Amino acid sequence: MKKLLRFSFQDLIILTLFAILIAYMFMSVQTSAHPKFDYFIEIEVNDGDTLWSIASNYSEGMSIQLYISMLRTHNQLKQDLIYPGQKLLVPQLESSEVTYNAGNYLLPSEYR
Repeated sequence: MKKLLRFSFQDLIILTLFAILIAYMFMSVQTSAHPKFDYFIEIEVNDGDTLWSIASNYSEGMSIQLYISMLRTHNQLKQDLIYPGQKLLVPQLESSEVTYNAGNYLLPSEYR
């Protein structure tokens, strides 16, 4: 015999709320995995600089490996090698306590 699934109205409401909760959890994990930065600064690579040393100076509590990955992405670097005189865009948060010359601030690409 074929049994029909029967759900009460209360069961459907609980199931819907559970599905919304699960969807919200997935969305919050995805957005928190990609930090948003308020602006970028342009720096010039000095002799002896590495992506690691630059990330150490600007990562502001973020994982250095994640920040290096972001540096590579924003600057379209295919490898970790950088050269003196090279210009790099460095992501910054509004709360940064480091000060820079006013001419060095750049807007994120979505605002250009």
